[in-house]
Formats: sequence, C-alpha cells, structure tokens
Amino acid sequence: MEILIAQLFNGLIIGSVYVLIAMGLNLIWSITDIPDFAQGAFYVMAAYASYFAVTLAGFPFVLAVPLGMAVGASMAFLCERFLYRRWQGAGRTQLLCAIALFFLLANTANLLWTSKAKIFPPYLQGGITFFGYTYSYQRMVVLAAAAVLFVLLYLFIMKTKMGKAIRAASQDREIAQVLGININTVTSTVFLLGGALSGAAGVLIAPLYSVFPSMGDLPLLKALVVVILGGFGTVAGTLIAGLGLGVLEALGAMYISSAYQHGYAFFILILFLTFRPKGLFGRV
Repeated sequence: MEILIAQLFNGLIIGSVYVLIAMGLNLIWSITDIPDFAQGAFYVMAAYASYFAVTLAGFPFVLAVPLGMAVGASMAFLCERFLYRRWQGAGRTQLLCAIALFFLLANTANLLWTSKAKIFPPYLQGGITFFGYTYSYQRMVVLAAAAVLFVLLYLFIMKTKMGKAIRAASQDREIAQVLGININTVTSTVFLLGGALSGAAGVLIAPLYSVFPSMGDLPLLKALVVVILGGFGTVAGTLIAGLGLGVLEALGAMYISSAYQHGYAFFILILFLTFRPKGLFGRV
C-alpha cells in the first residue's frame, strides 16, 4: 500500500509538470493553430536561468521561480512578436519555425553549458513520513506551486476581460475579431502565459532531477499528448489529462514495466485519436 501511494504521489508531481506546459500550449494552439514546440526550449532556458541565479548569484529559490517565469514569458513574447506574427496565416511556416526554435535553443544551451547535467542545490530539507514512505518537502512544493498557478490561471481566464477575450478567440478567432477583439493582443497574452507556465515547470522540476539541454524533450511531447487528450480550449480537460497521464506512467512503470514508461502516453494517444479525437472535453 505504501508503494502504491508513493507512486501515486510521484505520478501527480510529474503530471503537474505536464499540466503547466500543456495549459499554455493549449491556449496558444487553440487560438493560433500553432503547436508551439518552442515551449520545450523555454522550459530548458528557464531552468538554466534559475540554476545560475541560485548557484552564482545566490538567489533564494523562492525568487528563482518568478525569474524562470519571466525568462520563459519574455522569450515566448519575443518569438511571437518577431517571428510567428511575421508569417501569420502561414500555418506550416509557423510550425516549421517553432520546431526550428526548439532545436536551435536546445543546441545553444548545449553549446554554452555542455551536455553535462547540473545538479540544483537542495533548498528544503526533510519531509513527511506517511504509510512508511517519506515525502520530501521539495516534492510537495512542486504540487503546491502547480496548484497555485493553475488556480491563478483559471481565475484569469474566467474572471478577467482579457480572459473572456481569450475564451472567445479560442472558440472562433474570426468572429472574435469581427466583434472587436484585438487578436494580436490576445495572441501576445497567451504566448506570455504559455512561456511563463513552461518556465515555472522547468524551474520547479529542476531541483528534483537536474538541468541539461535535452531536459525539455519528453515533457514537451507529453504536454502535446495532454493537449490532445484533454481537448482543445479546455482548462479542466488539460488538468485531468495531465494528472491522469502522470499517474498512469507511474503505475505502469511499477506494475507493468518501467521500460515502457514513456510509451504509455503515446499508446493512450493512439486510442484517443481512434475513438475520441476531440479529447475528453474539447472539440475536434
């Protein structure tokens, strides 16, 4: 029983990372039709920025998180403003640009800091023992911070004027523009949100593992899967799909085989694309 609970806890942690990346990715994808692969690179760059801020500049971790979010948001905004917007309406060109940015930034990180993993210094010691298993405070911080960010994003989307504009644009971009919504402003906003959430995910997970140039590869692919499983334009679907995928991977690694841990997501994706292509709550 204690092993099962521990695996569920670990699954929720990795699932919360998927949710953070997928939330912003879902907003961007549903409004601009761009599956922004570059979010994986922003995840990496934010992790490196927070690592150097903590180890070289002596920042406390509580300040490293907003720093990583600012790095991710700034990079996403600049890419949208000076690259994606230049080819607005040319979906294939924007997609190729997103893929190119992902590989370019990942290789830049490899060039600047080598492929050697950098270990984040622990910022909290100890944990809570429950059912014979110790749950570290650092892991609890990931869940708590992800929950806070999700609630703030939900309130922003549901309660603010810009949030209503984002929801309208995600349902029908052209009609929203006819009704007077500034699509360029909405697009910039969702890229800022997406970059900030990807940056937060990279910073939160880095102390649990390590920081290296290819650390964003799998989280990005899993976030893309989560967006499709949850459904385009739905916050609740993304949350359920992300946490569910994290738990599925953790339990599958324990009860089936850890060798296929990263394959379960794509098996589920194929099933959904075959029998329910619109996802849990979204549209086709």
